Amino acid sequence: MGPIFLIGYRCTGKTTTGKYLADLLNKKFLDTDLVLESTYGTTIAQMVARHGWSYFRAKETETLVNLDLKNAPVVATGGGIILAEENRQFLKENGVVVYLYATASVLTDRIRKDEDNTERRPDLTRDSLALETEKMLEIRNPLYQALAAISINTEEYDPKAAALRIKAELDPGSPNINFKKGEF
Repeated sequence: MGPIFLIGYRCTGKTTTGKYLADLLNKKFLDTDLVLESTYGTTIAQMVARHGWSYFRAKETETLVNLDLKNAPVVATGGGIILAEENRQFLKENGVVVYLYATASVLTDRIRKDEDNTERRPDLTRDSLALETEKMLEIRNPLYQALAAISINTEEYDPKAAALRIKAELDPGSPNINFKKGEF
């Protein structure tokens, strides 16, 4: 099995689920946003403020295509990584794509509660958070869905349960584990 790429909007649980999944599969975990920030010594919000969105998106693509994919890591990607055709092609050709999702209202609540997210992530539009989330999901959901080999609703599955579900779907020979939130 090759790398596993987790895609989805902000606060769908890509990083937390990815860490659990990497542990379950005994794989390395990578987060493209953290790799990018570490490589350039700045937060994404600072990068966008200084250089603009197109510069950031170019660096995001550079980060993705230069990841060390030896030993098939679990990779949490930035929410907008799927906007570039080049990135979508790379994800599809180089691993299994898992889409984590939730409704706009749930994501808006999660984003509001995630202080780290608000400090490090720039606004995507000048709209209210709720409207921004709805607008972005309208654009991105079809792209996420088209790429996904596996889709997990993170309103139904907490990160540990989502990781177990992904593992079960990746290994059809394993017992059918279908834990949902709080069931284990």
